[in-house]
Amino acid sequence: QAYDRTVAGIVSGAGGIKPGMLMGQAGTMANGDHPVALTGRVYCWCDASTGAIEPGDLLTTSNVPGHAAKVTDSEKAHGAILGKAMTALPEGRGLVLVLVALH
Repeated sequence: QAYDRTVAGIVSGAGGIKPGMLMGQAGTMANGDHPVALTGRVYCWCDASTGAIEPGDLLTTSNVPGHAAKVTDSEKAHGAILGKAMTALPEGRGLVLVLVALH
C-alpha cells in the first residue's frame, strides 16, 4: 500500500547492480531468500502514475505491489521513505536508481 511504514528496504539485484555486502545467518530467519538494501544505491521498480519521478525526489511505497512512487504527501511520508531518486521516470513503470535512506 502507499506510504507503508512497515517497509524495510529495497530488494537488491535489479539492473545488474549486485549487492555489495550480504548479512545473514544460515538456518535462521535472518537468512532471507532475497538481499534487501538498507543503504547504498540500487535499482527499484517504480510507478509514475501518481507523478513523474525526477532525480532528487523522495520515494515511498506505492499501491502497485513491488513498486515505489514519488512522495506527494510529506505528512504521510514520515517513516515511510525508501530513499531518493537518482534517475528519472517520466511516466509508466520502470527501474529508477535510488539512493536508499530509510526514514
